Amino acid sequence: MEKDYRFANVTLPHPNSLLVIEPLDYSNPYDFQRPHRHDYFEIICVEGGQGTQYIDFKKFDLAGGQVYNIYPGQVHLMHRGSAYGVLIQFRKDLFEFIKPITHDQLYFNNPAFTPDQSTFNRLYDIAGQIKDLLLQEELTTISKYKAYSYLQIVLLTLVEMKDKDSLTINNSQLVSLLLSLLSENIYSCRKVADYCELMNCSQDKLNTACKNALGKTVLELIHEELLLEIRRLFLLSPLSLKEIAYELNFDSPANFSAFIKSHTGLTPTELQASILEIYK
Repeated sequence: MEKDYRFANVTLPHPNSLLVIEPLDYSNPYDFQRPHRHDYFEIICVEGGQGTQYIDFKKFDLAGGQVYNIYPGQVHLMHRGSAYGVLIQFRKDLFEFIKPITHDQLYFNNPAFTPDQSTFNRLYDIAGQIKDLLLQEELTTISKYKAYSYLQIVLLTLVEMKDKDSLTINNSQLVSLLLSLLSENIYSCRKVADYCELMNCSQDKLNTACKNALGKTVLELIHEELLLEIRRLFLLSPLSLKEIAYELNFDSPANFSAFIKSHTGLTPTELQASILEIYK
């Protein structure tokens, strides 16, 4: 029987809040046992226990001391098992209150962090402080800003940890911005020149930054993001393969099939079947 993924897009369940703290085992308002994609950011801090999760088709084994960052649009599925910890969920709008950090700095190529124990404990304690502030019976404007400031410390810590793995901070920020723009514009922008124009950056500079940070060219990253979005739609969209091809602005189903075949060695039907097999 064909699966129905039409209700897989998830919004933050608190419409009047920009920031929410929940325990890892909270009662989700949606079916968390099915793959879904959020329209908000989520930081997962695993204090202990074991479980598994898939983030954009990559499997991760949950263990104590881990932190994960999930950005809007990524496909997510978690099998919590015995894992426990906290979730920090926040809308993109919140970045208006925590400048100079920007949302694109959280579009990490790798969502997993394993900080040293003292750093993890500090992040976990900060999450607890945020939760205490948000639970106040009368949440004042100052308390909200304090909570946002605490979140800023968490996010800056994650950015700092990723920057240590990159050649320079400037390169890292440039690549993070590109990853953000890819996620937001992949339906309409497919050329390196498109992104260089959006970023007011030369192709040589952007290619050098990407090669230094990720070992890939800009065009390779564009094709990876396009293939990733194809996989997401194959899993979550009720559209037919032909409709997905036109949804992604391919000029014909044949070119759509040729792109998939050249990057995976599979036909669209075979690729979709392999993806659905993962999430059975």
